[in-house]
Amino acid sequence: RIMSMIFPMFFLFTVYGVVSAYLPIMLRGIGYSLSQVGILMGIFEVAGLVFPLAMGSLIEKKGNYGVPMLLLAFLLMIIPLPMIGLKGFWVTSICLSLYAIGYKGSVPVVDSFTNRLLGENRNNYGKIRVAGSIGFVMTTLLLQFFGNSKSSTLFEYQLWFIIPGSLYTISIFFVPKVFKTDSKEVATKLEYHNVSTDNSKFSSRYWIGVMLIFLSFLGLTPATKLFSLYVTEFLNSNMAPALWALSAASEIPFMFFSGRFIKKFGSFGLIIFCTGTVVLRMILYILFPSIFGAILGQLLNSITYGLFHPAAVIFVTENAPSGKLMISMSMYSILAVGLANVLGNSFGGIMIDNFGYTVTFLSFAMLPFVGLIFYYFTRKKIC
Repeated sequence: RIMSMIFPMFFLFTVYGVVSAYLPIMLRGIGYSLSQVGILMGIFEVAGLVFPLAMGSLIEKKGNYGVPMLLLAFLLMIIPLPMIGLKGFWVTSICLSLYAIGYKGSVPVVDSFTNRLLGENRNNYGKIRVAGSIGFVMTTLLLQFFGNSKSSTLFEYQLWFIIPGSLYTISIFFVPKVFKTDSKEVATKLEYHNVSTDNSKFSSRYWIGVMLIFLSFLGLTPATKLFSLYVTEFLNSNMAPALWALSAASEIPFMFFSGRFIKKFGSFGLIIFCTGTVVLRMILYILFPSIFGAILGQLLNSITYGLFHPAAVIFVTENAPSGKLMISMSMYSILAVGLANVLGNSFGGIMIDNFGYTVTFLSFAMLPFVGLIFYYFTRKKIC
């Protein structure tokens, strides 16, 4: 049954490929300023936190992931019609919020379900998750060769968003017994090899790890959520989809073999290493303000996501108190990733409007650097 999750994982990240490459450009195409795009992207991130925060513990208690997985998929399939077709800042905000619930809510549900199926073999998570990276790469390559980010019509945007959402929805039905998860069986598997010393609460080690992840994703925001704008406006290039494909392709081997790195260096050790790489990646975009610099930065996605994401997932899984896997995964999605994206999008757009790309990228590079300094002075308390 675990191998059947490859297809939902693949198609879910075809949705991510379209959103990453086209969402900010599509919002600009509708007529919003950079500051408005930043605010809308912030709204998108905030709304995406609602579902895992409100429903995470209930899903884990019931042990049935199929129904919420399907409901979230329906949002990805249907909402693009009004989201792109109707105009007005508040209309866009509402539709974008509904779409974000499906978009952001799907990943922790799919990841938690996958980790439950893996049980004691959770280090193999990267081998399943790599299907998502392949889906992302294929989608961004299709966008590069068959889409036109600068002159696409609203109808073309709708098709690019609706088709991947529909394929993801259909793929869920091919997962055996996805709507009848045995909560007792998976809970028993899940508790194997939990490294948390206190089964009732989250440890200081957990919170420092989450802090480093948060500052890393916050620092990466200009190179992820606002990267398409960086390419089209700062580099004056139409190669954003190809560069997205390059970054996703670079992460595939690291993600596939992430289990070996985790076994050798530990999930927390890799988080520290990846945080330092985030600083280097952000500086490269400005040190080499050209397609060459963009390529170098995108290639480092192999570490800052291909290795970082599996290490982070395993870290929050290993350090989750007993019976709180979905909550721990939601904390990762909400606090470490979601909140970082909310703040990064909101302030990133405003900073670019007022100070330009150079100051913005370098300022964001300092955030994970500060996290590393903090870890250095507190490391004895968590070792």
